[in-house]
Amino acid sequence: MFASTLLDVPRPYIDPIYSLVEALGVACLALRRPVVDSTITLVLDNQRRGIHLFPSTPLTQSTIHHIIGHVSSVPNAHGVVVISTRTTAPISPQDTTLLLHTTMACQSAGFELIDWVVLGSGGLYCPRSLTDAPDPWLASATFL
Repeated sequence: MFASTLLDVPRPYIDPIYSLVEALGVACLALRRPVVDSTITLVLDNQRRGIHLFPSTPLTQSTIHHIIGHVSSVPNAHGVVVISTRTTAPISPQDTTLLLHTTMACQSAGFELIDWVVLGSGGLYCPRSLTDAPDPWLASATFL
């Protein structure tokens, strides 16, 4: 369980998001209950402040293009944190390929995929842990 309260949730357009826990705190505001397979996209500006949050269908190589289209219409979008919810185990064998495809698609659209987190029955994980990708939160955590 995360040790935070609603008072700890970064305010949109005001507070930078420096950690995965803060990003999840914001994204949890948009979680559907009961949990279904879906995706929540948190859009950040160049100062890592949350500027938009929207739900969509589960992340696939096709749906990422719909997400990118939506993010592209948000003024000052600089990066995204994608949170996938799954009703099954969080890890899928296709996640490494999907992470690479999503990262390249975001870069081609002119913004950064800061992180992708998967919440499933039994826990959460970041697909970047299956690759040698660096932790995107470590550098920003030094400013706390």
